[in-house]
Amino acid sequence: MGGILNKWALLLILVAFIWGTTFAVMKDLLEQVSLYYFLFWRFLLGGLFLAIWSGIRRRGLNRAHVGQGLFLGFLLFGGYLTQVLGLNWTTASQAGFITGLSVIMVPLIAVVTGQEVLKKGSLLGAVLAVIGLYLLNYIDRLHFGWGEFLVFLCAIFFALYIVFVSRYAPRADGPPFVALQILLMAFLMGILALFLAPQKPWEVGYISAIQWLQIAYMGVGATALAYLWEHKAQQVISASFAALALALEPVFATIFAFFYLGELLPMPSYLGGLLIVWGMFLAGREEKEEIGP
Repeated sequence: MGGILNKWALLLILVAFIWGTTFAVMKDLLEQVSLYYFLFWRFLLGGLFLAIWSGIRRRGLNRAHVGQGLFLGFLLFGGYLTQVLGLNWTTASQAGFITGLSVIMVPLIAVVTGQEVLKKGSLLGAVLAVIGLYLLNYIDRLHFGWGEFLVFLCAIFFALYIVFVSRYAPRADGPPFVALQILLMAFLMGILALFLAPQKPWEVGYISAIQWLQIAYMGVGATALAYLWEHKAQQVISASFAALALALEPVFATIFAFFYLGELLPMPSYLGGLLIVWGMFLAGREEKEEIGP
């Protein structure tokens, strides 16, 4: 992959890396802070960061982009909510694998909606990524119940999000467009926090300085900048390739967990990571031919 594709592919890989670091950080943070409370502050800080940025640049959105941004925000909220609820009834490994099925849903949805044509490299890359995700999560026996069903809905929401970002991003200004999505997420998570979190959203006195730094990293780095960079990359790169590049997230999570938490995984997990990388490069070859150097 070279030229312009290399630049945007690397940006998506950077997003996957940032998201991969969040698992270990959240494992630390959520031992002290309620999940819904954390998600409210994460998205509020991220949304405000981009809103202030947009205000400084004097950028706004027309009515069509507002509607599209709200639609994408609801897709994100649906993905996060079903994933969080599903984790109450399934294991983290099964949730990780099922969420990753979005990698093969994206090219299929993109073809059905007329956004892309079916490409052999993209399809083969997606299949390799699914096998890699199965090995990476090292699932001895895949069970499908209520929790798995909710996480499967999560995968559909995230797949739809990636497909429609590729459709809307080329015509929308990034910072205000992404800010709208994230602020909608903060509003909806704030409502959930009011009813489900032991603390009210405005109760912040018990949060330590270290925890605020962790929340700020998640809000500004792993939310505001990551989704903005995804938006910019998907102005150029297809939804199918974006899904494969973002599938590197659990690979980076495994590497980061080893260095940050000292966690070791069985050998099939590392083979799974290699298959995901291989799948991404197979799809990347076609992407380069389509866009050019």
